[in-house]
Amino acid sequence: MSRSVERALSILNLFDCQKTEWGITEISRELDLSKSTVHGLVKSLEKQDFLQMADNGKYGLGIKVYELGRTYSGNIRLNSAAEPMIKWLSKKYQESVHLAIYAGNKAVFIINNQAGSEGSAFPKAGAEVFAYCTAVGKVLLAFQPEEDIEKYLINESLIPLTPNTIINSELLRTELEQVKQHRFAIDREEALPGIACVAAPIFSVSRQIIAAISVSGNSAKMLDEQVLSWCCRDVVQAAQTISELMGYMG
Repeated sequence: MSRSVERALSILNLFDCQKTEWGITEISRELDLSKSTVHGLVKSLEKQDFLQMADNGKYGLGIKVYELGRTYSGNIRLNSAAEPMIKWLSKKYQESVHLAIYAGNKAVFIINNQAGSEGSAFPKAGAEVFAYCTAVGKVLLAFQPEEDIEKYLINESLIPLTPNTIINSELLRTELEQVKQHRFAIDREEALPGIACVAAPIFSVSRQIIAAISVSGNSAKMLDEQVLSWCCRDVVQAAQTISELMGYMG
């Protein structure tokens, strides 16, 4: 961690319920930093809305901190709502079940309940995977605003990770349209050889996609016609149940 970042975080850590406002001189004295250094850091934090100046000239926490807190709180609520469905799917299919969100044009795992013989093949919570070649990624991408999808299709490099990876932007566009229509996506060994996945979208009370839930496992099992049909139905049902717990009314 760079010295500037560490010092900026130290400033944010000063704020608590007992002391909600700090002046430049107070921060300088508390952290044993020069006033000029503190002033530069505070102005950078203010510019990014992590701090805001009060009428008395001191600084309090800004709107960005509140927004991050809401995001964290929302993830905690989402995890709680999803837990029973994750356990249900994992027990029924004896395969790994994931919960992912969309960030930086990638799917980011926030829960990875590993099960089945292929469990070790999947990234852990916090890991990022490409959106265009994974079931969770395609679901998350399909429900983004149209202009964001267009930017993705124009700017993203579609690297062939397996012989089944979709690397043509027009074919990917068609795939995303089908995902949006049917409300589930299938990864047919597009990211990892021998691994298949089924995913469905989770929506918020505002009808925006907030996450995707998926079941991943051995492709010979997952792509069996009957198993695939059952799994698509169950993953969609699980996603719908979680969405309703999050306040969604579709």
